[in-house]
Amino acid sequence: MFLYLGPGLGAGIIAIISGVFLTFFAFLVAIFWLPLKRFINFIKMKLNKG
Repeated sequence: MFLYLGPGLGAGIIAIISGVFLTFFAFLVAIFWLPLKRFINFIKMKLNKG
């Protein structure tokens, strides 16, 4: 009736949860931050030339 899960299961769960959070954070960076950074650099270049 009692099941020994061991330390490997806990480490695996922590790895999966951290992987999901890191993937979500990387998705947000790719969708929002990188285009915004490119747009800011474009505006800076326009202001410096003009």
